[in-house]
Amino acid sequence: MLTKVQYGLEGTHGDAVAADTMLLCRVGMAESDREIQIPQVDMGVRTPGLLAAAIVRKLIADGMTLEDADGAYFELFPLLFSLGIVTETATEQNSEEGDYLWDFPAPQTGAETLDSMTLEVGDGTQDYEIEYVQARSIRITGDCISGECHVSADLYGRQVTLTTLTASLDVPTAEMVNSKLARLYIDDTWAAVGTNEVAAALINFDILINGGAHPKFQGAANRYFTSHGQGAITAEATFTLERNAAVAAEELNYRPASGFAQTERFVELKIAGTQIGEGDVQSLVINLAGLWTAWNSLGGEEEGDTLDVVTLTAGYDTTGEQAVQAQVTTTVAAI
Repeated sequence: MLTKVQYGLEGTHGDAVAADTMLLCRVGMAESDREIQIPQVDMGVRTPGLLAAAIVRKLIADGMTLEDADGAYFELFPLLFSLGIVTETATEQNSEEGDYLWDFPAPQTGAETLDSMTLEVGDGTQDYEIEYVQARSIRITGDCISGECHVSADLYGRQVTLTTLTASLDVPTAEMVNSKLARLYIDDTWAAVGTNEVAAALINFDILINGGAHPKFQGAANRYFTSHGQGAITAEATFTLERNAAVAAEELNYRPASGFAQTERFVELKIAGTQIGEGDVQSLVINLAGLWTAWNSLGGEEEGDTLDVVTLTAGYDTTGEQAVQAQVTTTVAAI
């Protein structure tokens, strides 16, 4: 009941900092943050493990999960996308209204720029600190019937250290994301994405973005990972759609009436919240370029209504020169 999760953004990757922001999240800790080797040797006894020669071969807190405590909130997304896609700064959209737009286009060329954080987790009985934390992947799910929206991230960090939680951090302001307000757009070009709404169709969604972040182990003076890199950026989205004329027409881009030519599709999922002052509204926008790679026609029903379950796999569009983009408008000016 007394567990808290909080973080501080690192100025230099791996240099631990005190937390300055509480998160309304839960953390699943790594099963172990160190690989321990007990040498198996011949000693003239039946138990081959030589305890006196055991060593810690390397350190890494891998396989950690961060998930919202009871629903995603808009103010959380800038941090997650900065840890897993690209480092960005916010731009206020209307002067003195506090409506900040964060734009996270997947970096297709050039050097990576990812943030890292020091994570603090504990319950007052025992507290822990993990530095150099980044996100391998981010998953966003939502159900339009219940209105629930959730976000989780697959994290890694350098090592787990006993500590004491930074005291007296305020509970953050949070606006919960309501998936009933999710809207789906499907267009023919990246430039037009977000134009053509497929109305009266979206039932639920599951979007997974793999940002390519990974730790790099190189020979050095320490057992923990030396640096990080950013590999392939991929994404996949699954939507459950109530079948109507627009959905049936869209199926032709997966299952054309003649031939087998697949057509690039440009999908936007947008969820709006309340207005920030007199400025823009809180919002989460995910844009994907890709192909329909699965289309389960008549894949289910909801109280007699026919449902299709469809999957879009993201790929690089040579015209728009992009594949994945996330945008968040919220009250957070800096992470």
